[in-house]
Amino acid sequence: MKDILKKISSKSINYYIENNLDDFYIKASIHSNFSSHLEKKISWVVAKEADWPESIFRADIGNLALEHEISTVIKLIREGSAPNGWIVGPLTTPKNLGSILEKFGFSNVYHQAGMALELEDIANHVVTKNGLNIEIIEDKKHLKQWIDVVSTVFNLKVDYELLEYLILEPEARFYIGNFEGKPVTSLMLYLSSGVAGFHAVSTLKEYRGRGFGLAISMRALLDGYKMGYRVGVLQASALGEKVYRKLGFKKFCDIISYELDINRSV
Repeated sequence: MKDILKKISSKSINYYIENNLDDFYIKASIHSNFSSHLEKKISWVVAKEADWPESIFRADIGNLALEHEISTVIKLIREGSAPNGWIVGPLTTPKNLGSILEKFGFSNVYHQAGMALELEDIANHVVTKNGLNIEIIEDKKHLKQWIDVVSTVFNLKVDYELLEYLILEPEARFYIGNFEGKPVTSLMLYLSSGVAGFHAVSTLKEYRGRGFGLAISMRALLDGYKMGYRVGVLQASALGEKVYRKLGFKKFCDIISYELDINRSV
């Protein structure tokens, strides 16, 4: 069925974009290496011995309880019981939560574009690999290589045991791209909420500009299409947004991450 995105309201597309990310956090919360707080008004997942994945997400807070809830979360962040990272997306309530968080000492630290693509538009595209050998990860050796690339690009500690669990789950697929025998690019394809979502897309700095990110992304999108998915979604950085527009992705919303200035008193 063509023109799927045209037949879906922007509100629904935003749901798919944000919910795919939320589903990943909720899946991580099941693992013993994580602690979580999952409620309708606000949720978060905390990595006990890593930097990723963890975040506050899925906020739906009424105006009357807003100041109390934010103050409570700030206290928990300072105690180390909640993550110092709060995602504000198109489904967040209230809509101006980001500006309110800034008044409480949070800063906008990472701005991403929520993007979507109708996969049928690329179904007949040929993947230009540019010498890149792309593999789906199915063993511990290659999983460690995937983590090395992501950790290097984003400068964070990834929870290996969580990913070891996820490679056995149907929702997650991990891709690694090797150039001249060296792992240089990677991504995770997360299949949930009816869409194929990209996460942790990474290319080592010295190998950028060669089309490797496009190649591994196209391979994952085509795999998603073959599995029956018709819409691809992702959250892209300013640099990534330019890359994904080349594949036909369109921006539908903003996904903004905030962090608390822990030296500021409220």
